[in-house]
Amino acid sequence: MLCVRSRSLIAGVLFFMRLALFLTLLTLYGCQESSHLDTVLNRPHPVYTAVVSEHSTTVPQGITGTVEARTEVAIAFQVGGRILKRYVDSGQIVATGEPLFLLDAREFEQSLEAAKAQLTAAEAELIHAESNLARDSRLIEQNSISQSIFEASLLSKHAAQARKEAAQARLRQAEIALQHTSLTATRPGILVNVTGMPGQVVKTGQPLGILADTRELEIEVFLPRSVFPPTEALAHIDDARIPLKLRETAGAANEYSRTWRSRYQIESSGNELQLGMLVRVSMMVPDSPTQVYSVPLAALDERGSNTQIWQIVDQQAQPQTVAVVGVTPISAQIQGQDLKTGDRVIALGTHLLVPGMPVKEYAQ
Repeated sequence: MLCVRSRSLIAGVLFFMRLALFLTLLTLYGCQESSHLDTVLNRPHPVYTAVVSEHSTTVPQGITGTVEARTEVAIAFQVGGRILKRYVDSGQIVATGEPLFLLDAREFEQSLEAAKAQLTAAEAELIHAESNLARDSRLIEQNSISQSIFEASLLSKHAAQARKEAAQARLRQAEIALQHTSLTATRPGILVNVTGMPGQVVKTGQPLGILADTRELEIEVFLPRSVFPPTEALAHIDDARIPLKLRETAGAANEYSRTWRSRYQIESSGNELQLGMLVRVSMMVPDSPTQVYSVPLAALDERGSNTQIWQIVDQQAQPQTVAVVGVTPISAQIQGQDLKTGDRVIALGTHLLVPGMPVKEYAQ
């Protein structure tokens, strides 16, 4: 009986010794596996990146435009007076220097004669002052007059000289004013809305019409506020297609129509175009006011409730939420804040990434 109990006791001790050894080995193995896992997690994960490119989203749009002259000059006299003659009418084509209007010049002729008389008097006064100064110069040398009398004579001569110069300036002004009683064309073109009539009294600078220079025509269009004018467009005249190039856009919207005025210069000869003609203008306008970018389709990470892409920040993977506006078999069109052309995004394996994971970039 004692022998049987001894064997049972020895068997129990051996069992517990084997169990303790097993647990010890299991613990050591677990520590090694944990250390290996930490090493794997801290090692930079290789990723492939691709460049974000701009995606053009434009749609064709047709707009009615008006043919206008790039240069339009208001017809106006530089002096005021009564219109004596009118030589032209609206719609008339004129050449440089061709007479347009004539003012009654009698008042200006009288002013010119008065200016001439004033100049003659000023010249005579100067001759007299110079004669007195010459006499006083001899007398001062002989000590026959005082210094103050000589200085007064010298001052009178200078005053007479200034009066002569002022009279000469008034004479030039009178001559120029008389020349301005005849209004001529400063450039070739066509007259628009001529309003001045013989007998009408006009002020200086009062518009009497518009002279449009037809050597350089443009097309004017008015675009909705939501449409940004493209740099190129086409004007359609029957079967002809005339290329246009954007020259200027108004700095503010029209106060009544709330539209933006844009001017397109004509790139070809445009012989088919006439001033004031209505033409159909076709252009490609942006379909979305927000910039759209293109990335590889594999760069999208649709885990969770939001679609995101991954970028490398300080050698770590960081997500950025984006909105998908379109897809193709190989690319996706997205919108997102702080995105710009040329940025790099992780293009493969985005489903394995977690925020802050160390990565090493391999560009495609």
